[in-house]
Amino acid sequence: MVTFYFIAAGILIVTLFFIKKSVVSHVLVFVSISMLGALCSYEALHLNLAEDSFFKADALGVLFLFVTLIISFFSAIHYIIYVNKRKQGERSVAIHNASFVVFVTAISGVFLATHIGMLWAFLEASTLSGAALIYHDRDKLSLEATWKYLFVSSIGVTLGFAGIMFLSVAASNTPNYIDALVNMAPQMNTGWLKTSFIFVLAGFSVKMGVVPFFTIDIDAKDSSPSPVGAMFSGPLMSVGFMAIYRFYQIYAHTTILEWMNHLLLLTGVLSLFFAAVFILKTNNYKRLLAYSSMEHAGLILIAFSTGVTGYFVAILHLVLHAFAKAGLFFQVGQVTRVFNSKIEEECGGYFKHNPLGSIALLAGLLSIVAMPPSGLFMTEFLLFKSLMISSQWWIVFIVMFLLIFFVYAMVKKFFTLIFIENKNAHPVEMVHPLESLSPLLLIGVVLFFGVVSPDFLINIIEQATQVLPGGGGVTIK
Repeated sequence: MVTFYFIAAGILIVTLFFIKKSVVSHVLVFVSISMLGALCSYEALHLNLAEDSFFKADALGVLFLFVTLIISFFSAIHYIIYVNKRKQGERSVAIHNASFVVFVTAISGVFLATHIGMLWAFLEASTLSGAALIYHDRDKLSLEATWKYLFVSSIGVTLGFAGIMFLSVAASNTPNYIDALVNMAPQMNTGWLKTSFIFVLAGFSVKMGVVPFFTIDIDAKDSSPSPVGAMFSGPLMSVGFMAIYRFYQIYAHTTILEWMNHLLLLTGVLSLFFAAVFILKTNNYKRLLAYSSMEHAGLILIAFSTGVTGYFVAILHLVLHAFAKAGLFFQVGQVTRVFNSKIEEECGGYFKHNPLGSIALLAGLLSIVAMPPSGLFMTEFLLFKSLMISSQWWIVFIVMFLLIFFVYAMVKKFFTLIFIENKNAHPVEMVHPLESLSPLLLIGVVLFFGVVSPDFLINIIEQATQVLPGGGGVTIK
């Protein structure tokens, strides 16, 4: 099934690149999304079944595949609206749609790969296709963001490759398959393993949007169309997490486990700190969302570093954040169309121009700052509980202190946008209320999970964490 999916996706990509009719191009994108849906269903029914030597769907991979499927579907819809309103040329649409399918296919490959060399190849493919998506508008801002993304991402992926090489040295003649490396890891030299993990964490952080290579992620989300920003804050962040997770999975049953957790904790806290500093200074709503994504990525790493319950919390937080942030990016895209700006000083009184869209923004704000009944409130509560149980009180105080800045910045800037009239704001377009339904639906999922914890989601995350020390059997009930 996996081989068929990649072959069919390759044919669609070539076809999309040469298609001249935008309508046909959009239809083919939805065909590719339907193929991804079929792949998700098949893999969900065939968990842990090895395919073609290089691929196997475990619980975490299937979960992230479904997240990618849902967000890709809505991103494709909002992209159609985006190009129709801007009257984009057919060539731009063809390049974007072909790159979009490459991007989604590469992401799917990362989630399914069982060979670390294959995982790295798909990561590189997501870099190249992601750069094409960023450059969509062909203006000075997008050009600068694109070459920065290509340059820094290439450095990051190269560092990740160096980490793979160090692992290969430690593994000697062991095949570079994840299961084989997990079994062999306790016998490997810990010095090589530590060096490998440092390079992997530093390199693949570029996909997750955390320290040290976070700046290009911020520029990419700011310069690209809002549907692309949604993909970067959801599926691509999951790709970065998955890449780091696979190496953590290999090393987790060795003596460097505690050392890795300290390194993840440090990376998470530093990411939270830098995001807090920059979010207070920004007056750009898309960059505001980007720094918020960096904040949540930091929280995910902090949660994961606590182990056991933290594994569960990190994965659930990542999934819920993907839905909430995608909905907010779609809605901020509408704000940009209404005011022809994404700058705070040029927007205001949004509720008068788009009441339903304003409700979506308020619901998204409630979700993303982790206020009840947001599902993110539940995961952050469990994060602090895990830190307290492990007696990391200084980290509790530091994280709580930094979160105050995020709540303040997000609430202040979004309330100003929605309720405060601005004489410098000059609406140029009215948005149809139906366009706000998909953001409301995605954000509604996050609010729903804060009230009801579906057994299927709990079970699949528990199954995903069973391969880690102490994982599995930890619930939120």
